Amino acid sequence: MLSPPEDLLDPRHYERVRRPPLEATTLPAWCYTSPEWYRLEVERIFRRAWNLVGRGDRVPAPGDYVALEYVGIPVIVVRGKDGVACAFANTCRHRGSMLLDGAGNCRAIKCRYHGWTYGLDGRLAGAPDMEESRGFRREDYGLVPVRLETWAGFMFLSFDPAGPSLAEWLGELPERVAPYSPQDLVTTRRKEYELRCNWKLYVENFKDMSHTREVHGTTLWPMQERFAAPAAFERGRGEWLAGFVQHQGSRAILGGVGGAGAGAGAKGFPTIASLRGHDREGSYYPTVFPLACFGFCNDSAWFLEMYPLGPDRMRLVVASCFHKETVARPDFEALAPLYYRRMDIAVPEDNAANENTQRGLASPHALPGRMGRLEEAVSLLNRWWLERTIGAGDG
Repeated sequence: MLSPPEDLLDPRHYERVRRPPLEATTLPAWCYTSPEWYRLEVERIFRRAWNLVGRGDRVPAPGDYVALEYVGIPVIVVRGKDGVACAFANTCRHRGSMLLDGAGNCRAIKCRYHGWTYGLDGRLAGAPDMEESRGFRREDYGLVPVRLETWAGFMFLSFDPAGPSLAEWLGELPERVAPYSPQDLVTTRRKEYELRCNWKLYVENFKDMSHTREVHGTTLWPMQERFAAPAAFERGRGEWLAGFVQHQGSRAILGGVGGAGAGAGAKGFPTIASLRGHDREGSYYPTVFPLACFGFCNDSAWFLEMYPLGPDRMRLVVASCFHKETVARPDFEALAPLYYRRMDIAVPEDNAANENTQRGLASPHALPGRMGRLEEAVSLLNRWWLERTIGAGDG
């Protein structure tokens, strides 16, 4: 593995990364392999950003909870008695024990070590054996809140109590996505993968328009990609980057665009009723920085949750979504597997490609490469991550 320089923050190491896309190089290999660089990302990106942790239907009813870990920080997401989802640090205020694991439903949150008990609103309700502790007040020892805000049912966490609101972070994106009626989506399947690759590789892959012909050459490419126009990328106010791909039919099922091959001519669900104009003839793919990836298709939606686990490991969740009226259709159970099949074929192909890239980046001979005409968005991603990690620089 190429050793990182002593001063990782020296902007001279990244001058060529910050050039215009067709003049730019890729990030140095150490940005994908170095534990020191990853620690900087945790501190300067993930602890200051809004991080996607799924939709509210992960915790649909009062008392429903999910315990998760984000960049090493244990968190509880729970729906309160008032029907509002909130988040707390998953650590007891007594001796620091983790309180909950997995997912389930509870009427209260009880520590398994000494029995301290908290309400769903985080307030300390019971503290055995503390009666004689001088100056102890239960109201001073509630669970530590973690910021959780939602957009159209999508839940985001922020570990920065003084940072911008989610609305400020998203900027104009909700208005742009509004025609797809994301507030009416239902998550019908979540599928998890453990990967041996850096999180940035997966986000780059999502925005890389040049890999499909090779990575998906016998699956997506013959039936979909060759019938789609190149993505048109846009940025507006807020921390996001999106691409619109114009195509015929559905891009969310194999064979939904036409052409030869297995699944050709397959028909899925009708076009979303709220779409108008060119939105009916394409798919919209936003990435909310630093790594939340969405696919808003003209008949369905999907999104990627990514949980960085280190410089060369991550957990990926692929979530499939449909609108409420689609889920209520009598043919939903028959047609939904067409959409799942597309993801079950494409995602493992991407997984293998990204893990293979990670292995290559570990070589002492892995030097920065150049960006091609279909990698403009990758270059923009690299520049955003750099700005958050080392500062704006002059590029």
